[in-house]
Amino acid sequence: MDETIKSFLESFSPFRIAAALIFCLLTWGFLRAMRLLSEILANKFARYRLFISSAYPVLRLLVWVGALAFVIFAIFSPPFNTILAISASAGLALGLGAQDLIKNIIAGILILMDRPFRVGDMIQVGDDYGEVTNIGLRSTRVHTFDDSTVTLPNSVVLGVAVANSNSGALDEMVVVEFHLPANTDVQQVKELAREAAACSPYVYLKKPIAVLIDDRFDRTFLTRLKIKAYVLDVRLERLLASDISERLKIELLKRGLMTEATVRGVAAGN
Repeated sequence: MDETIKSFLESFSPFRIAAALIFCLLTWGFLRAMRLLSEILANKFARYRLFISSAYPVLRLLVWVGALAFVIFAIFSPPFNTILAISASAGLALGLGAQDLIKNIIAGILILMDRPFRVGDMIQVGDDYGEVTNIGLRSTRVHTFDDSTVTLPNSVVLGVAVANSNSGALDEMVVVEFHLPANTDVQQVKELAREAAACSPYVYLKKPIAVLIDDRFDRTFLTRLKIKAYVLDVRLERLLASDISERLKIELLKRGLMTEATVRGVAAGN
């Protein structure tokens, strides 16, 4: 018993604890520098922004796992029996008092390994839609278009359906809907809608632009245009949608396809 206590005290002496704290502090500083560097590189090389941003959370996890292993086996280096005893006690304590934390950490590791989404992706989780800005071991942060940051526990994210709009690509499809009276000249409006999308400075012209037409009845007959175009950068999603709507509306007014009477007709449908 005395030998066990003596061995334990030698392994966790003040000197070794101080060394472990200093090493953890250096690791934290190294990761902060790495994050700063990744942000600089992501801003400088916009084309590779998503790749650079998504690599950092994985590297951070690997660095912390390596640092933890170094602290345990190189700095403290306790006897194997001590490791087993501490592991059992820590496991019991965590199991009783921190089940939610453990669930979130396990879910965070699974998200980083399985990669259903990455930093920079546009995702929909429940009612929240926005850009993933950080994937931590405990939570995932999403920046919405109304400039709010939503923090979602990883266990929640892993347990619900997540819609990923771009899946690691810099571009994504943007859908703009427009409602007009049923007697509108469909061919002319389709051509104007396609032109409005193609002329936008935010559109990605290497991917196709599609304009779909369907009819709907909502107290009156309506023609619904669905304009599908790809945006250059996911962060410009709203700007592209707004620009297409503005350009199309101006052309419809200029050509007399949207008058006070047609607006009243659509309003009646709404």
